[in-house]
Order: sequence, then C-alpha cells, then structure tokens
Amino acid sequence: MKQALKTAPLFSVALAAGLHGAPGLAEEPAAQALGTVIVTGNRGSEKRTITSSPVPIDVISARQLQETGKPGLMEALSASVPSLTLPEKTGWDASGMARAPNLRGLNAAQVLVLVNGKRRHTSATLNISGINAGAAPSDLDLIPIAAIDHDEVLRDGAAAQYGSDAIAGVINVILKADTSGTAVSSVGQGYDGKKQTVQQNLNKGFEIGRDGVVQLALDARSQNDDNKASANGYSQAEALDRAGKVTYGGYGTPKINLLTLGYNAELPLQDDLTLYSFSTWSYRKAEQGQNFRLPTIVNTITTGPNGRPSGYTPTWYIEEYDYQAAFGARGLAGEWDWDLSSTYGRNQSEQGTWNNQNPSLGEATPDHFESGTWVSSQLTSNLDLRRSFEVGLARPLDVSWGLEQRRDTYQVQAGDWASWADGGYCVAPGNCAASGAQVTNGISPAEASSASRNSYAGYLDVGFNPLPQWYWGAALRYEHYDRGIGATRSGKLTTRYALTPELAVRATVSNGFRAPSLANSLFSARSTTYGVVDGVYQSINYGVLLVDSAAAQALGAEPLKPEKSTNYSLGLAWQPSERLAFTADAYLINVRDRITLTGTLLGPEVTQALLANGIDSTSGGQYFTNGASTRTKGLDLVGSYDQDLGSAGSVKWTAAFNWNNTEILAYKDSVSILGTSYELMNRQARNLLTEVQPHTKLILGGNWRLDRYRVNLGLTRYGSWREVNAANDRSLDREYKARWITDVDVGYQLTKDLELAIGARNLFDVYPERQAPSSKTMVKGYGVYSPYGFTGGYYFGRLTYTF
Repeated sequence: MKQALKTAPLFSVALAAGLHGAPGLAEEPAAQALGTVIVTGNRGSEKRTITSSPVPIDVISARQLQETGKPGLMEALSASVPSLTLPEKTGWDASGMARAPNLRGLNAAQVLVLVNGKRRHTSATLNISGINAGAAPSDLDLIPIAAIDHDEVLRDGAAAQYGSDAIAGVINVILKADTSGTAVSSVGQGYDGKKQTVQQNLNKGFEIGRDGVVQLALDARSQNDDNKASANGYSQAEALDRAGKVTYGGYGTPKINLLTLGYNAELPLQDDLTLYSFSTWSYRKAEQGQNFRLPTIVNTITTGPNGRPSGYTPTWYIEEYDYQAAFGARGLAGEWDWDLSSTYGRNQSEQGTWNNQNPSLGEATPDHFESGTWVSSQLTSNLDLRRSFEVGLARPLDVSWGLEQRRDTYQVQAGDWASWADGGYCVAPGNCAASGAQVTNGISPAEASSASRNSYAGYLDVGFNPLPQWYWGAALRYEHYDRGIGATRSGKLTTRYALTPELAVRATVSNGFRAPSLANSLFSARSTTYGVVDGVYQSINYGVLLVDSAAAQALGAEPLKPEKSTNYSLGLAWQPSERLAFTADAYLINVRDRITLTGTLLGPEVTQALLANGIDSTSGGQYFTNGASTRTKGLDLVGSYDQDLGSAGSVKWTAAFNWNNTEILAYKDSVSILGTSYELMNRQARNLLTEVQPHTKLILGGNWRLDRYRVNLGLTRYGSWREVNAANDRSLDREYKARWITDVDVGYQLTKDLELAIGARNLFDVYPERQAPSSKTMVKGYGVYSPYGFTGGYYFGRLTYTF
C-alpha cells in the first residue's frame, strides 16, 4: 500500500474502467484522470491505472463530494454510486441515528471500510431491526469530510485480499496529504422549515521536516430534527380503533450534533524509509422521538411529578466518542517494498432515553434514563511486502504477500438502576407494571459482559501478463479466529483482456466470508413496542437475547457460524475517445448462512421458557442466527461524455444505472419451543432481505462550466420497493412506486479563492406516495425505508474559501 498517501490529482467521472463519481462533477480532463494510480484492490507492485484495473472501482473526489450538497460522507456516496443505497432509516432502533450504507443490495456489515488502505474499526451500535439487522459496521460519518482527498469504492468481493466483511465490496477513504487549505461554511433547511443544518469544514496542510507534510481537518455540524409523524401520529381514539394495524410516533430525521477532527501525516527520513500516521476523533450526540405511549396502558404512569395524563412520546438518544489512530513505516529493503503498521480504533456509545418512564417505579419514576454503554475496539497490525520479477513474460510478475494480526474487543456496560429496576408497582392485584424503562430497558449489572477475540491471517497475491493485452491475477488468504470460529480460506481469480485498444473485457471469481462480530454474540437489549396479544392491544416487552445465553438456547439459538460467499462478475470497458466512455459489469453473489435476527417470538411457551431462565417482565424474545442463504444478481452500467461548447463552456454528461435483485434460497422457517412450533423468519423478516431496497437506481447528471459559473444538475430515479406487515395480512402490505429526485448546485467564483454556491436537494419536494388510511403506518403513511427519505425538499447555501 505504498501509494496510499501519495495519490495523483483528483479523479474524473465514469471512466473507462468503470469508475465514476457524482454525476456531472468532473474536475479534470478525462485523459489526465485515466493515468491516475489507484490503490484499492491493487496488492501488486505494478501501478494500476483506472483503465488497467481488472475490477470495477468508483472514484469520487473531495470536490465531487462537496458539490452533491450532502452534509456527510455516506449521503454523498449514495448520491454518487448507483449500487450504494442509504435509506433515511434502516430500522426501528438506533439505526436511524447511527446509519450505514448498503452496497449491491447486501447488508452494511458485508462492506469493508478502509482508511488509507488500513482497516477501519466498527461501531459499537448494533442494528437490531430492519435492513441491516445484525450489522455493527464502520461509521463513515465519523470521518471528517474535510480530511478526504477522494474515495475509492471497489464493487467486488475482496475477502482474499482484505479479509472478513469484504463480501459486497470495499470503501477505501484516502486522506489528503498535501499543503492545501479549504474552509467551507454551509447552512440550509427543509422546505417545511425543519431540519435546519449548519456545518463548518476546515482543513490545512503544513510542511514538516524534509519533504514531509501534515494535513489537519475539522468538521462541525448541527442538525435539527424533522418529525414527520403528525402530533402523535393519531389521536388516542384513532390509535385504539386501529390497534394492531398501525405504528405511530416520532419518525423523521434525528437531531444531531457532530464534531470530528483528524490529521494525516508522513515524514520521509531517507530515500528508502518514510514514517506515516493518521488519526480521527469524533463526538456525536443524536436523539429522536419514539412511539407514542397511550395513557390507557398499564405501562404509563398518569400521576405524580413525572406523570403523563395525556400520554407521551419518549426520546431515545445516543452519545458517541469515536477514535482511530494509525502509525507505520514503509520503505525498501533490497528489492522488496515493505509496509509495517498498527491501527487502533475505538467506538463508545452511551444510549438512553428522556421524557420517559419506568412504570414499575410508580409515581417515583424519573423521566431520564441511561440504558447502558457499548464499547467496541480493534487493534490491527499489518506487514505487507511486494516486488516484481522478470520471468520472460510480456510484463514482470507481481508478487505480494503479508501478515495480519487483529484483536477485537466488545463490552456491554450496565445502565443506571432506574433503567432496569423492577419497582413492583401494581394497579390491582395481579395487574402489575413491567419492569425497566419504556422504549429500551437498561442493562443490569448481571447482563453486563465483555469479550475479546484474536485473528491471524496471511495472504499471497500474484499477477502476470501471459500476453501484453491479457492480465491474470490470483489471491489466496488464510485466516484463523479463536472463540470457536476457527479457520477460513479465501481465494480470488481476476482477468482482463484488451480486445482492442478501446475495448476490454474483465471477469472475477472469488469466495469470501464474514466472521460474526462480537456484538452479534454479546449484544442484548429489552425493548417495548405495541401490538395485539390474545386479541388485546397492549404494550409488549421483548428482549434481544445473547446467542449463547440459556434463555436464547431455550428458544432454539445455536452458536453463530461465519457467513460464506461466492462472487462472480463479468464486465467490459469501452472508450472510443478521450471524451466518451462506457462500462458494464454484471455480478452474482451467493451468501450462505447469512446472519439474521429472528422475528419476535411471542406466546405462552416463550414466556414460560424466559421465566424458567430468569427473565421476567418480558413477553417475547429474539436472537441472531444463521437464518438464510441468498442469491443476489445485478448489473452496473456507467457512461460519460465530455462536450466542448466552445464559447458557451463545457459540459460533463454522466449516466449510471444499477439493477439488483436478491432471492432467498433457503431459510430457517420454524423452531420448537416446549413442543410448540414458532415461526422464526416471518414475511416481514424475509421481505427485509429481498424487497425493501429498490431493484433499480438510475443517476443522470450534467455539469456545465463557463468562466466563473458552474451548474451541477443531478437526476436520480429510485425504483419501487415494498414494506410488509409481520402478520400474514397482505392487505397491510405497502407498495411504493418509483420516484425521480432532482438535485441542483449552482456556483459562482467571487474571487480566485472564494466561491458562493446555492442549491437544493430534492428540488421538487418529492415524497413517497401516501398510503391509504386503512394501512396508514408511521410517518404519515410514507413508510420507513425510503431511499430518498421522507422529509421532502431542502435548500442550502455554501461559501468555499481556498487558501
């Protein structure tokens, strides 16, 4: 990875090897960008350019990210890469506040994130519902966007090169390593006056030592919430009338305060030895309203200092501290390039609620609870070596090999006493309130836990050209985990054949894996929701149980196994001229033993099994399991054209399309609990794997430049998607049709160093279609998994100063 910090000038859009950025945001001529050296997926010593890459990689520059008008890295990537999606919410839990993107229709946990080619640590916040159930992925929004030089998105399985998690692909964030400086100030708000956002980005590089550099960066963002659930969603009478058919509460974008800092440095000591280091530090507090609590339910206290006689809507918050630091050296020993490094990352997430109650404490209930703290850390050490050998072929034989040791830890720390306590409050004999705070019960000292895990890996990567126009590559990786996971073996074959100087075909076949995260095994939580049990609309306390706990095993849980994948891809790249380029890449991904969350198991046998294993005040349970095997098929099409308009300027036209479809090949349909069969993966759980993400995404763009003026126009068409009810009542299914979203960014260069820009995201204020009252659910019937959100249009202004 010797080139990770010394990248060439910023990249263009939709280039001949399948690379593209945000539509219409090209900065350099295509010819210059085509000669740029790329890092991701390239273990060999031969410097790969965009056109010589045998796998599809998207490259998005810092300016392209900025001109999307999006506040964070994840949203900017979603506007740039057609096979990457980012719903406004991915589930019912904290996933709306700590979001994660999906690539090629797969779970966010199946995407590996690197920074400067080094593995990024994962979040401590585990998704326990929705699209990304079971995922505790790396949080891209905790990397300061001001520090980023460009991003490289490898759309291909890469476990043989990078290890666990790289089933869908790899996102490699390359940090700035120069003396440039930029200050970007932006403000904006939604058309409805909500979601006011203020953001300040700042970076500056300085020379150090002999030819050394350190780049410093800061991002600060404050975003107000945008609640689209009118009042409490329904009046009390409406809610009772629709009991079991609806969910209502505070849904929309959360309130977020975010501060991120970072540096990237390198210092040559001599010609064959360079020291380097980079680090990020982040603080984020996010909060969001939850379901309305009816005052008629036993679980709501209506009297006392914190009583709520008219019901109430609790607020869930997450307070995070995140840190990553890498130190390393690279150089030359004989004929071998070497790179030795260690990277440490840590994410700490405190979660809690306010404007809430623990009804079991009666009138003594407080209204603020600290539910617990989850901590994830990772220490990774790498040694990478590479060189080339002259063996009489058209080009030298590239050989690279390396070793990796990684230690993961995960802790679950107890919350405050009131968050989990059972105060014994009863309104009548035998009619007592459930213990613990509403929304999410706290972690008791007995439930607190911690664990660590080590893995050791070695890889070998070779590449050669039997003919000048024909490239072959092969990679092998062996990795061994403790804690019962054992050994994994991955391999990858790649080839690229240039049929003519303008046209090339490429193909890959590989197998990969994802080791279950420690969070999958250690995470536990008790939450409350509302539904119909035995014909009565009531509060339901249910728990996400530790997989290896006695309670989970009583409900059928088994030890988790690694997910295993097989990836195939076939593509072509056509560039008839420097101005015109087109690529097409088809893929097929089989994933076995996908880690899923069971449906909520409810019933008398479940309650009996939980009570027998020390869990009271809980009606239902869930746990993680290797629940399904899936097949994902897809196609990426990318095209670009640079048009010279003479005195009228120039336009970069771009088009990018993704078609994606996932089918379930097999799944665990039921489990026996005390002799009674219970459904493990209901229609809703299966639908989360197959239908809640659009099957198509089309991005069209045009970027016009003339002297001091620039206009960037982006059109994105999201295909249809479906949300279904957990019950087998198909009349409650919700079908959402395709929608076009228009984004515009207009800039004027006030001076050589100062640019003013105004723009709009979702210019025409498009919402998902409103559902009929009979199936009205959440956010005014707009659904949850909308890929473009459900908060409508947003306008902004931005001032950029370069120094």
